[in-house]
Amino acid sequence: MTVQADKHLLALWTEAGKHAVLSELMPSLIAVLREITSIDELYLFAFNGADEWRLSGGWRDEYVPEIFTQRPITEASALETIQRWARATAQLSEQSDATHRAALRILLGSDYDGRISVLMPLRRDTGMLGIAVLVCESACTSSQCEQLIALAEPLLACIENDQQLTHIQRLRVRAEADRQSLLGRLGLRSISENIVGADGGLKQVMHRVNQVAPSPAGVLILGETGAGKEVIARAIHERSARHNGPFLRVNCGALPPELIDSELFGHEKGSFTGALASRRGWFERAGGGTLFLDEVGELPPAAQVRLLRVLQDGIIQKVGSEHDVQVDVRVIAATHRDLPKMVQEGSFREDLWYRLAVFPIILPTLNERLDDIEDLAKHFIQRAAMRMGVPVPPLSAADVRNLKRYSWPGNIRELGSVLERAVILGHGEYLDLEMALGAPSPKLKSPNKSEAADLVNSVSDPVDESLEAVIAAHIKYVLTDTKGRVDGPFGAAKRLGINVSTLRAKLRKLGIDANAFRSSSRD
Repeated sequence: MTVQADKHLLALWTEAGKHAVLSELMPSLIAVLREITSIDELYLFAFNGADEWRLSGGWRDEYVPEIFTQRPITEASALETIQRWARATAQLSEQSDATHRAALRILLGSDYDGRISVLMPLRRDTGMLGIAVLVCESACTSSQCEQLIALAEPLLACIENDQQLTHIQRLRVRAEADRQSLLGRLGLRSISENIVGADGGLKQVMHRVNQVAPSPAGVLILGETGAGKEVIARAIHERSARHNGPFLRVNCGALPPELIDSELFGHEKGSFTGALASRRGWFERAGGGTLFLDEVGELPPAAQVRLLRVLQDGIIQKVGSEHDVQVDVRVIAATHRDLPKMVQEGSFREDLWYRLAVFPIILPTLNERLDDIEDLAKHFIQRAAMRMGVPVPPLSAADVRNLKRYSWPGNIRELGSVLERAVILGHGEYLDLEMALGAPSPKLKSPNKSEAADLVNSVSDPVDESLEAVIAAHIKYVLTDTKGRVDGPFGAAKRLGINVSTLRAKLRKLGIDANAFRSSSRD
């Protein structure tokens, strides 16, 4: 290679190293190429797999932004024509045969006008990665062709840089979509939005969250299924110094035992059957951020040992590797299991328990924060209406009382599901809470003391009233509360603890029309 050729090669490598974005690189790239030959136009195409060629960048007299439209070529016959040309061309092809011209017509489309062109395949040992198309004023000499072939390597680097940037952009779009999906699932407009109940039933929990969030300490969140452990874990992350880093959630109970090490710590290529490439585990991917280990109590003993080492030393070892990898991750664990009991039974390591429970946070059940139900209900109703594009139906006081009487075995998660179902059943016009809670049948609680007092006070003077008058007043009270519904899980018969036919007989005897209560309400 001549000194001049070396100069061009060095210049192009220098520019390729300076600019990863093709639009920034193109002027310098054209300047180098024009020192070699009389080039008018340049197009770089990237091969994105077996089913697509894509225009990455182009130059026509000057940089034209609209050229960078990432035009894809996906037609099967067109792909086959390009692939056939690529296989038949070793290093460089001038406009000399029908296959060459056919490939140009496909790559350039309406921009191809039959002028002299050079096609340069850009390939690695693994296969074809791209094509450079140079449109020239005149045919290249053998010396010029030799210099152009030498520039294939830096041109290939430009293609690879562009593919990496495109891949990163796709990951960003996907991450943003995942973030928006999560916000929708949590019913938030932003991840830092206030948590419902922060000043009510979760006041003590949020106090502990604010205490531990700025520190690097590990946190163990204990609470029943559906109590909102992930929401609290994210609140800790967002209030920590790592809030700009990733927050990744792993459901330990969903990991197959034989793949736990690979999922958490990663693996090297060929370390086991099916390991076709190296893979980073959750700990590496959460570097600089927070890893939320949900249902950590489900980890088998062998995995508990390896997790303990990571928590103690911050070191992992990939499956199939002999090298240690240092990781910088804050671990927040959560479980609905009774870990102290599991420690006593020997199914959970005591030393791991101490390591995880540096700062435990216990979440109350929904039944322990009944005062939050109204705010939570409004939150879930608004979220459901927003997702379905319907008006927000009103939440009546009777609805709130019925929600408070339910036992909520599924906690907040069940509340959200029930209210979304109620919005769907009511078509956004009203809340069909009775039907929403009808499957499965709700577990109603007995009326509390204040409700019993309201019932007594509903009769002006119980002492002076006859038994039938008191019974009639009681039934009317319940019918008003149930909006005239007699049967069903929220019907008056269920509330009164009597058979539906018995209640209907009573209504006839007392002259009470249940239909008259359908539009009435004690709200």
